[in-house]
Amino acid sequence: MYMIPGGVRKDLPEGFEEKARELIIRTRDLFYDIEKVFFNNSIVKSRLIGLGVITPEMVAEYGIVGPNARACGVEDDIRINNPYVKYAELNVKMITATEGDAYARARVRYQEMHQSLDLITEILDKMPVGGEIQAKLPNVLHWKIPAGQTYIKAESTRGEHGFYMVSDGTKYPRRVFARGASYTHSISVLEKLAVNISISDLAALMVSVHSCPPEIER
Repeated sequence: MYMIPGGVRKDLPEGFEEKARELIIRTRDLFYDIEKVFFNNSIVKSRLIGLGVITPEMVAEYGIVGPNARACGVEDDIRINNPYVKYAELNVKMITATEGDAYARARVRYQEMHQSLDLITEILDKMPVGGEIQAKLPNVLHWKIPAGQTYIKAESTRGEHGFYMVSDGTKYPRRVFARGASYTHSISVLEKLAVNISISDLAALMVSVHSCPPEIER
């Protein structure tokens, strides 16, 4: 809850930037170890290549988003296609693959972790020193939103995460519905991909679509 409407709760602690840059270096070294141990492992390749192939045609049919869509060549990234907050000012690159299998999905996510470190570094370089941390806003707990409806979305680690909200003109929303990627990926898509596969491959397949159980059960 560091970010709040109008800014942030408090300024960054002293020494934050230096510690962040040190952590980026250590994390990057860890990523290179993962590259050697995991992605160059012949057993991993034999188990994941060709497993659970998602085709571009399935993306629209099943509502597949995020890395799962990008791993089969579909250029779907809200940060690029529909930039919000400061993403338009950052060098966000579309990372894709073409195979659409479990190995490709892992590769896309791995490359995106590297890009995340690049983006954090870019933010640290551009982050202003000093200034106000909060805008002068009225009490946000008592805002009255005009009657109507809206849908806002952002790019989460699993893809599009959105909120559909309906207002009747009072200070409380009439309806709020959260749309996460896990339900689609873990129910309808997983049922399609799991047909005729070995039971021993099911765990790897489930992990490859990157679902979050609490996001499903809600």
